[in-house]
Order: sequence, then C-alpha cells, then structure tokens
Amino acid sequence: MEQHNTNNSIDLKSLVLKLLRRWYWFAAGLFIIGCLCAYYYMSTNPKFAVNSRIMIREDEKAGMGNFAALSALGLGGGTKVIDDEMAILTSRDIISDVIRSLDIQTEYRKRKHLRWVGLYPTPDFRIEFPEQFLDTMRFKTTMTFKVRKSGYVLKVKYGGMFEKKSKHKITDLSAPINTCIGPVRIIPIRSLEPGTKYKAITNPILPLAATYNKNISTSKLKRESNIISISTKTDMPERAIDFIKREIELYNKSAVDDKNLMASNTALFIEERMRLIEAELSKAEKDVQDYKEGNHLTDLSSEARLFLLESNEYSKRIAQTEMQYNLLDYVEQFVKDNNNSDKLIPANLGIADGSVIELIAGYNGALLRKMRLERSATVSNPVLQQLDTEASLMRENIIATIASVKNSLLVSKRDLLSEQAKAGGKINTVPRKEREYIEVERQRALKEQLYLLLYQKREENALLLASTVMPAKIVDVAKQDPIRVSPKLKILGLVWLIFGLGIPFGIIYLYDMFNDRIEEEDEYKRLIHLPFAGELVRNHHGRFVAVQDGVNSVSAELFRSLRTNLRFMQPADVNNPVILVTSAINGEGKSYVASNLAISLSLLNKKVALVGLDIRKPMLAHYLNLPSQGSLTAYLADPSYSIDDLIVPSGFQKGLDILPAGIVPPNPSELILSERLDELFKQLRKRYDYIIVDSAPVELVSDTFMLTRIADMTLFVSCIHRTTRDMLANLNQYAEQGRLKNIACVLNCVKSARAGYGYGL
Repeated sequence: MEQHNTNNSIDLKSLVLKLLRRWYWFAAGLFIIGCLCAYYYMSTNPKFAVNSRIMIREDEKAGMGNFAALSALGLGGGTKVIDDEMAILTSRDIISDVIRSLDIQTEYRKRKHLRWVGLYPTPDFRIEFPEQFLDTMRFKTTMTFKVRKSGYVLKVKYGGMFEKKSKHKITDLSAPINTCIGPVRIIPIRSLEPGTKYKAITNPILPLAATYNKNISTSKLKRESNIISISTKTDMPERAIDFIKREIELYNKSAVDDKNLMASNTALFIEERMRLIEAELSKAEKDVQDYKEGNHLTDLSSEARLFLLESNEYSKRIAQTEMQYNLLDYVEQFVKDNNNSDKLIPANLGIADGSVIELIAGYNGALLRKMRLERSATVSNPVLQQLDTEASLMRENIIATIASVKNSLLVSKRDLLSEQAKAGGKINTVPRKEREYIEVERQRALKEQLYLLLYQKREENALLLASTVMPAKIVDVAKQDPIRVSPKLKILGLVWLIFGLGIPFGIIYLYDMFNDRIEEEDEYKRLIHLPFAGELVRNHHGRFVAVQDGVNSVSAELFRSLRTNLRFMQPADVNNPVILVTSAINGEGKSYVASNLAISLSLLNKKVALVGLDIRKPMLAHYLNLPSQGSLTAYLADPSYSIDDLIVPSGFQKGLDILPAGIVPPNPSELILSERLDELFKQLRKRYDYIIVDSAPVELVSDTFMLTRIADMTLFVSCIHRTTRDMLANLNQYAEQGRLKNIACVLNCVKSARAGYGYGL
C-alpha cells in the first residue's frame, strides 16, 4: 500500500520527463520552422549595407556672424546647423530629383529560383508607359512578364482598394499593348530567354521618395562633428551607391545655387549703383573741363599746390566718409523696403564697419537656411518659425546698427570739414579761380573714387561666383559592405531553435494550463491521498474481456497484479469481501475493471459474484453478451422473486456468476435503500468468496454512497485524459468524510510502455 501527498512545488524531473515523452512535438516544430527558415533564406534577396561619409563645410564669416547674432539675441548657438543640413540632404525634393535623374521610378526584377533578383543598372527590358502616366499615377503598378516559346504573357495590376487587373498574351513586342492603365510597350534590351519571369514595379514619386527617405539613415559621426554618415541597406548595392552619389551631387548643387543667389543679388545692386555713379562722374569731369577752358587755367603755384594737397587729403577722407555713409544708406533703404524681406542683403560692398558686416553675414546665413528648409518643411514647422523670428530680429538689429554707424560718420564728417576749413584759410592767397577749380576737382575726384571702388567690388563678386566651393566634401565615397546584413544564417539558426522549441513548449504549456484532465501517472499519484492499487493499460482492441485462462497479455497481467494488491489491501477481519467498483463519471472503465477483476479472481478457483448495481444505466449484461438482461431491480421491487432468479452463469468462466441489473426502475434510490438489498448481500456472502459490485459514478448520482453500508472496500477507477484534478480533490474529500469505505485507487488507460511490460497485447 502506497500513500501519496500533494506537492505544490515544481517537479523539474517530472516536467522534463513529460516534455521528453512528447519529443515528437519538438521534432515537428523544429522540422516546420526549419522548412520555413530555409524557404525564407532561399526566397529572400541578400541585403548589403552601403555607406558614405561627407563633411559639411561652414562659411566662417556667415557662420560666425550667425552664431554671434543668435547668441546676442539669446536664441542659442549653431548646434542645429548640421541637423538642418541632414534634413535637407534627405528632403523630399532632393530624393525625388535623384529618382528622376537615375530613372529608378520603375524597379525591374528577374525570377531566379525562389528569388526576384534586381536588375540594375541595365535591365533585360524596359516598359514604355502612356504619356504623362508616371507624373499622374496615384497607385502602385505591378507588371509580371513571362517569356514562353510561343510568345509572351503580361499581367498588369494597378490600384489600391479597387484594384485593376488585366492579362495579355503577346506574340509581337513591337506593337503597343492595351492594358488596364493604357497602351504600354515592352522594349527588349537583350535577348529574353523562354521560361524566364520578369517583374516591373512602378510607384508614384512621392510615396517612393518617402520609402527611400525611411531606408536611408543619416547621422553625425560625433556630437560636435561636421561629418555626416549616410547609410542604407538594400539588395541592389549598385543602385544604392549611385543613389547616394547623386544625392550628394544634388545637395551640393542646391547649396551652391543658394550661395550664388546672394552673389547674384549683390552683382545686380553693384551694377545699378555703378550706372548712377558713372553718369555723375561724367558730369563732374565735364564740369572740370568746362571750368578750365572758360578760365584758361594751366598750372598752380608751388605754394598753392601744397595747400591744395593738404586740402585734397581732407577731401579724400571726407569723400571716404560720404562714400561709407552712402553705402550704409543704400543698405538701410534696401533693408527697410518690405518687398525685400525675403531677399538676401547685398554683401561685399566695401562697408568698413565690422559690426555691420558681421550682422549682414549672419542675417544672410539664417535666410539661406530658412530658404533651404522651406523646401522640405511645412509652414507650421517650429524650426522654420524660429528662423522667421531670428530673421526679423536680425533685420531690426541691422537697421539700428546702421543708424548708429551713420550718426558716427556724420560726426566724423563735421570734424573733417572743420579741419578742411582751416586748411582752406591758407589758400585765401590763391586766386579765386583756383579755389573754384579746387572745388570742382574735388567733386570729380570723389565720384571717381566711388566708381573705382564699385568696379573693384564687382570684379571680386564675379570671382566669388566663379570659384564657389562645394559645401559637402566627400570623406568616404559610397561603397558596399562585403558582408551581408540579412538574412544571416546565425540569426536564422537562432530563430529556428527558439521558435522550433518554443512554439511546441508554449502549446504544451498552454494545453496543460487550460487542461484540467490527468495526463500522467506520476501526476495522478501526486494528487491522490489514498492507497494506489495498480494501473491498467488502454483497451485498444475493443474486447471487453481482457482476462482469460492461459492468456498472458499486458492487460491480463496488470489485472492479476491488481488482484494481488487488492488481496493485501482488504481488511484482515473480513471474509467473503464485497468490493464496490465505482468512478467519478461515465467512460472511465469501471464496468470493464469490475468484470475483468471478477474474472481474474475466479481464475484462483474462487466463487465470484459480479453484481450490476448501476441500475440507472445498466450496461453490464450488454458488455458481457448475456442472453438474459437480468432481474435485480425486479427482485428488489417484488418479494416474489428469489435470489436464484437473479443469478446468471457467465458462460465463459467457471465459478463466475453475474447478477445483471435488469430494467431501469422509476425509483432507483428507494430500491438501493431497501432491506431486500441488505438481505441479498447476506445471502451472497454465504455463497461466494468475492462479491464485485459495479456501481454508479459518484459525481453523477448518490447511489454509490448509499451502497457503502454493504461494501467492505471501494475500488475507485480513474482514467488518463478523462479524470480531472477536481474529481481527485473530491475523492480525497470523500475519503476524509468517510463517505466511501476503505478506498483503493486504480488508474486506467495507461500506455503499455509506461506499464513496464515488454510484450504486446
């Protein structure tokens, strides 16, 4: 006899053995996941990384002025400059221009085994679409093209939710094909082999540009570095290399165009001022000529010449001051004009004041970044709004600074005029005509100096236009990493192991978590608190009688073992014991166990009675193929019946008699509680060595509990995959409450391998 206690801790050994017994689940999981991984590896194009690095050059004057101006306004430094350039580099406009310039709006692929291999830069054929189709298309277009010996087959798909489809069989590629998107032509570039499949995928420009934007990543090499790393992962490395190269080219072109815009505006400004100064200079020279001719002047005296030189020196300084004043006045008028709010302020005009030059350079730099950001950002972009605010503040700062510098120039001019007046007093001895000539000559010299300055600035500006440096310097050219990034065999192997073992484990775990039925013998023994009498194998052959004389099957041997255990378990002071056989529910094999246990006991030359007291659902006579269905219920209800009327010889085993239940009575509980039942068992004890009672399931009706008074012990039958844990808990409770007498447990439906026998049924 063996007692078992509940153990709530995890039994690792039991868990491992349970999983090992279901090894075929894991084998199937590894096989299925392995097939899926192999298919994925063979059908997925290998992807490689393509990387490039560029350095963003910064205009020192513009950059320093901008940073200083921003710092003065409390708006921070230039840490966002590189971030803005990265956004411009991958802007929608630049990527769209790259797609158009490389003609990669249509992607061509060729079927090789399980993969669609990309064809770049020269596909085997090209698709010629209807006019304006590529510019107006709204949805993705997929064309599948198959070459056959007798011709070609073209399938076209176009559209979103309401997809258009068309299929065409072609014999001549020279003629247009009328498809669901209009007439298209297939232009072979090289010989098309029969049996080959091709695919052409065309996307609208804007969604395609968004896809490229997601696939291309840009990042700074270091936090404070001006070097930008550009990378992407693709199955067509050559296309990615060309894409990144062209992207950098267009970025440089865009940045150069922005810088040249400022120089062009300056050139226009200088040309306009030079035309005005040229007219004024011509008039001044004509005035000098007319004055000298009208007054017959040829040369000045040495003393007058010295006075003239001194006066001319002051005149030059006054002229320079006036020139600076005029230049500042020109710029001030330009800045104050609201029509020029989005135009660059002319630079390199010859303004001497460093603060004004710095502010103009900072303003132009901020306006250029704003103009470039407007190409890839909306009006509500916070960075764009911040740049607007910065530009407005800078314009006000420029106007205020120019006003302050102009006031300083006026003060300087007054001082110079005072000094010139002193020098002029020394020329009083010079004839009046000479003094008048000096005034006329001074005006001419002033206009000439201003004209020469503007001419010099025009040449410098032209040189700047001709020698513009590219803003992005290529540090590392775009190149392919030789090691593939996906799919990787190591990762696929890890996926194979994790999912191949994890999915079966998860299924088993969830099944065990939601399944309340007993699955293993060890679990059964762990849950019951009662003596365990033995185990029985599953009855696969459908034969109700498993025990026969001379038969040594697994089932027969297990019933003999059960018989031996029960003889040791029966109370020592009881002779001719009554063994009550029951179960929790129907289908657990109680009638099968009761019948074969009775047969096994009769093989010991014992007289055995098998009583069918499952009177609500009597099946014993049917199982044993008895000619008579019995009359036990009639005996209990009618005193005229005698015990001999109940007994039916088994017919297949000597010493075994059967008392079938008979018909189903209307009052089964009253019959079971009748005194005639007690009297019946008294008589049976006198006639038989063992009385085996097949009773009703305890979870369904209470009949079995009422039979405890006539039983000496109870054999409780449970079944693998049918008995639940709650039923075993109820069984333990019945034993504690004494509702069943001397309970011994037997587990049915155990696999033959678990039963420990090496021969078959």
